[in-house]
Amino acid sequence: MSDRFWRRAFRLETGPKRVERDVNQEIAFHLEMRTRKLVAAGFTPDAARAAALADFGDIPGIRNECLSIGRDRERAMKISDLWTNARQDVAYAVRSLRKQPAFTAVVLLILAIGIGANTATFALIDALMLRPLPVPHAEQLVTVGDPSQTGSMSSGTPSTDVVSYPAFADVRDHVTTLSGLYASAGTSSLDVRVAPSAPDPAVTHPRARYVSGNFFAVLQVHAAMGRTFGEAEDVAGGSPVVVISHAYWQRELDGEQSVIGRQISINGVMLIIVGVTPEGFTGDVIGASTDLWIPLLMQPQVTRYANWVDDRNVSWLLMMGRLKPGVTLAQARGEVSSLELHSILDHAAPDDRPIVEASVRETQIRIEPGARGFSYYRSTYARALVILMAAVVLVVLVVCANVANLMLARSAARSREISVRMALGAGRSRLVRQLLTECLVLGAAAGALGLLVATWAVRMLLRIASQGPTPIPLDAHIDGRMMAYTGAVSLITMAIFGVLPALRATRLDLATTLRGQGRALNALGSHTGGFGIGKWLVALQVALSTVLLIGTGMLVHSARQMATVNLGMDRDNLAVVSVEARKAGYSGPRLEALMRDLVARVERVPGVTAVTYSKNGLFSGSEGATGIRVPGYEIRVDSEKYVTFDAVGPGYFHAIGAQLLRGRDLSDADRRGAARVAVINETAARFYFGDTNPISRSFTRHDTAFTIVGVVRDVEEQDVRAAPVRRAYFTMSQLAGSDGSYVLEVRTTGNPSNSAKPIREAVLAVDRALTPEVDPVNSLIRQSTAQDWLVVQIVTFFGALALVLAALGLYGVMAYSTTRRTGEFGIRAALGAAPGAVTRMILREALTLTALGVAIGLPAGLAAARLTRGQLFDVQLVDPISLITAVVVLVATAAVASYLPARRAARVGPLEALRAE
Repeated sequence: MSDRFWRRAFRLETGPKRVERDVNQEIAFHLEMRTRKLVAAGFTPDAARAAALADFGDIPGIRNECLSIGRDRERAMKISDLWTNARQDVAYAVRSLRKQPAFTAVVLLILAIGIGANTATFALIDALMLRPLPVPHAEQLVTVGDPSQTGSMSSGTPSTDVVSYPAFADVRDHVTTLSGLYASAGTSSLDVRVAPSAPDPAVTHPRARYVSGNFFAVLQVHAAMGRTFGEAEDVAGGSPVVVISHAYWQRELDGEQSVIGRQISINGVMLIIVGVTPEGFTGDVIGASTDLWIPLLMQPQVTRYANWVDDRNVSWLLMMGRLKPGVTLAQARGEVSSLELHSILDHAAPDDRPIVEASVRETQIRIEPGARGFSYYRSTYARALVILMAAVVLVVLVVCANVANLMLARSAARSREISVRMALGAGRSRLVRQLLTECLVLGAAAGALGLLVATWAVRMLLRIASQGPTPIPLDAHIDGRMMAYTGAVSLITMAIFGVLPALRATRLDLATTLRGQGRALNALGSHTGGFGIGKWLVALQVALSTVLLIGTGMLVHSARQMATVNLGMDRDNLAVVSVEARKAGYSGPRLEALMRDLVARVERVPGVTAVTYSKNGLFSGSEGATGIRVPGYEIRVDSEKYVTFDAVGPGYFHAIGAQLLRGRDLSDADRRGAARVAVINETAARFYFGDTNPISRSFTRHDTAFTIVGVVRDVEEQDVRAAPVRRAYFTMSQLAGSDGSYVLEVRTTGNPSNSAKPIREAVLAVDRALTPEVDPVNSLIRQSTAQDWLVVQIVTFFGALALVLAALGLYGVMAYSTTRRTGEFGIRAALGAAPGAVTRMILREALTLTALGVAIGLPAGLAAARLTRGQLFDVQLVDPISLITAVVVLVATAAVASYLPARRAARVGPLEALRAE
């Protein structure tokens, strides 16, 4: 008898048809009984029937009324039954899962890892790329400039990525398409004393930004306590006030209610706290929560060593505005671009105007939607997060396939239970609902555990991205939106891994199963070892793992290339020491004397072999450019006159371990008053002088001639990925406008981290106010490639996880298949099959599954490799090493995972097969 026969035999009619049948039967019963009474009273049958119909009344109306009542009652009963059944299903699911704690724990662990990783990655993407600023009508905001330049400053030729204060004032005062336009800029490290009158006040270094007086008005942010800034803060000379964040108020001032009017010291300047921002407002920079807002015109007082407010050649401000009602972004872009361009060109010196005009016209003024604020990390990690999200999706699919296999195996083991329930009248839809309820319970529990995993994973990801013990200050917390997202992922995951096993489990031959022969049916694959659903799921896991392993191999290969690439210097034994010379009041001749003093002191530190200094510093993110003219070289386009440059100390190239190709190093003799000299790199020498020797040739900078005394091999000082650029090096004392902070470059005999403490003490012995920071160059390089290491570490973890899951899936399928085929193996043994032949047969089946998965995964992996193109360094899109490694690892893993089931199958004898039957 077929499955269809048993369903017909135990079918219960429900729904509207049953209500209509019951009403018709009830009406027919009453008419029949009335007719019989009338016949007994002497009526003829026809007369009795007619009288009964007349007595009954409006039969269609009564039928419709009864149908309506019956359907309402049926609907209420359905809702009641649904609720009752749901409670029963949940209770039964919980009991069923509790009976198999090992199975439940494994499934929950696998699902929690997949869901948690997915939620954590989405939380970062949401915080960095999707979530708007917590201000009213954020969609009306627009940014002017490069949103990633949150702490940049350049001097010389005016910039459009960041602008000078006079240029901002020109645009702000004349713009008509915006209801308001403010400017903001990052500050250098600030020394803040919240209790300046204390005998020994504690010094902190909170994050702060300079902002124009209309900052809070444009953002429409009102103070939680006190007031914000206004027009008084934009008066020349500034106003000695400060607004603090709610978090800073709670953290540093213990939430004192009397905080308004209190004075705090910032770099020795007394400022009055006039307001506290609302809780949750952290400023306009994502990934760098602001603690203090200082009036922009207070910059000369707070940063005592420089006045950037009045200098049109110092570009340091980002701008943000709010569109007027009815104004489009395109209209604002046209007006603001025109105003900014005219402000820059109208105030350029006549001699510099061609250079300025060429510079600003080459870089388009960026005016973009500003709802998401400014962020350095957004541009840095956007591609990395997309790659991570793609990797997470692959992992989640592997998880779903793995759990689906486990559920298939569990359903197959419950085939007799399901058959008995169907034979007793349970419909297939009812059983599917019961099995899906179990999946829903698992999904809900896994979602809750996934939130815990995500909370930990977010902190881990931010710490890895920062390449240090302190995580990136990104507000990527798990809130209601994340919980809703996790719930959605859990439901989708449940649907993926639950529907197929539930449908498969209820497709049973009841007669065969009830006779006890259900063991012959295999939910994972046919009893002959063919390709069932379970084996296709394993092939899918292998394919997805292949994609992840190929990507992992390419990214690891890229990271190793970056870690070992020749940068033209002794990176392994080099440290950079930053000193706050300008903040300590050093400039001009005093600064030169200080640097000589520091070099002499640090050179005496044990283990130090050479010391020098430079203005920009290695891998500091600071770079300068200048225009030069080389006699005999005809400039074809304006960009050919520019070279990057640095002001350095004596013996610079010897100290950093760079190789001089021609000439000599800069020395103590190259000081103020001596002949002006410079060293150029090989790229500049080749570009301007071709194959001729540039030594003793000259070039001019700002109408000052410099003689070339050396050519150095290209040194990459800022970006591992960057191609060599034309570069010139000048001595500190001979370069006009080189006043400012410098950093020391220190070469040691061993690991520079071991010499960090004595180097720091040597600097402090010269002046305690210098607050030195010692960083190995390799550490700075690693920080500059933080997004690459983030992707490498996380994708490697995901690749390993997917590999383990694929191995478990393969092991489970082969173990289950061999168990179901015990009789077959016993017969083979009885017929003389050698154990080795059985082992090879099982291994061949496992490797066939693996080969199928690899065959699917290889082209998919090569296609997905294009997604990682921006992350790869010196690695081709078709990387043989990564491909071969991925295939070898998968084959080896498959062989190990299937060896135990194969060995167990080879040991099956005829008697064991008979007992199993």
